[in-house]
Amino acid sequence: MAFAELSGLVAALCWTLSSLMAPRLILRFGTMRFNTCRITIASSILLILCLATNRFDDTLWQHAELVMLSGVLGIFLGDTMLFTAVHRLGPRRAGVLFSMNAPISIVLGWLFLNEHLSILQLFACGLVLTGVIIAILFGKRDNAHAWEQTRGHLGFGITMALGGALGQASGALLSKPALLSGADPIAVSGLRVTTGAIALILAYSLYYRHKQPVDAIPFSQLTKRDFIGISALATIGMVIGMSVLVWGVGNANVGIVTTLSAVVPVLILPGLWITTGQRPAFGAWLGAILVVIGAGLIMQFSHS
Repeated sequence: MAFAELSGLVAALCWTLSSLMAPRLILRFGTMRFNTCRITIASSILLILCLATNRFDDTLWQHAELVMLSGVLGIFLGDTMLFTAVHRLGPRRAGVLFSMNAPISIVLGWLFLNEHLSILQLFACGLVLTGVIIAILFGKRDNAHAWEQTRGHLGFGITMALGGALGQASGALLSKPALLSGADPIAVSGLRVTTGAIALILAYSLYYRHKQPVDAIPFSQLTKRDFIGISALATIGMVIGMSVLVWGVGNANVGIVTTLSAVVPVLILPGLWITTGQRPAFGAWLGAILVVIGAGLIMQFSHS
């Protein structure tokens, strides 16, 4: 099932683009308003797609509670924490911390789904994660770009990134029973994202609407470009990226798919080079090579 496992890499590419697009929009919208708008747009697109193609069926509703809980943990909590970390730490450092969703998923799959990985597969997963860590920790130059600066308390940013990783991993785990029973992956993603959108709208309306950051732009002053940007980000990162990942989780091993999706920090490096004009350091490229080798070994060992 090589194509299903490669879904992790497709999702990683989508999330890389989202991470590079997010910092400017988060500054203008404010983190909570940004995430509420982004998830609401994604939910609307997915609902229209599912209703137009009649994807909701009895199999999905038999697992509705777990899928909706998956949306609360993975979308409402996980995504909000991740983009809070992106704002606090920048896309590169938030990305390496968020890649902890891979080992977390392996542990959760072992504990709750009776999934087993061979020693070779564990070695390959470890190689990917080692490469990711090297690429990030040794990818910083002295003349750091603004995206490398810490906003607020460093510990809070780290906690948000790790919380996002746990939310995403547990959300993926909870969605798997519905997928194994034959529910449509797009319908599962639609229900997850819609649940997350409802939770975000409630949280924003009842609490966060009155606590916007002082530097966030008033809603009436946001431009057409801002809304086009957040719509594109929602489509790429959530509609395409998350749907592909959910499909992969339902058709392959959770640990393998999420490990491959954890290469986001490495894919971000050339994007940051183009965006900031700063060439990543040698350690960043060394890490990228390890990730490519590890990803190739994961594919090889999963079919041996």
